[in-house]
Amino acid sequence: MADLIVVSWRDIPAQVIVKSGRKSAKRELPKRFIEAIDRVAMRTGASVDDAYLADWKRSAPVPCGDDLDAAADAEAARLEAEFDTDRLKALIAAGGIATP
Repeated sequence: MADLIVVSWRDIPAQVIVKSGRKSAKRELPKRFIEAIDRVAMRTGASVDDAYLADWKRSAPVPCGDDLDAAADAEAARLEAEFDTDRLKALIAAGGIATP
């Protein structure tokens, strides 16, 4: 069974990785996600290498189906829908950290 991992900067997702053994499928999220990350990094002063790199994280692996491409596509589509423009703007305003 494959594992699904979401790579995020603070609480803003950037990439989906699905791995099974040595095989993997990766999907970068649309440019608006990276632009949101860059905005927050500049505003918070985290654009310095060490501070910027320290905020990247990987989610815990979640088991998924064996069709790596389909799982990566589905998760990327889910994240694109869940993180609409308003939600990304709210995350930017909150320094990239989601409020419960």
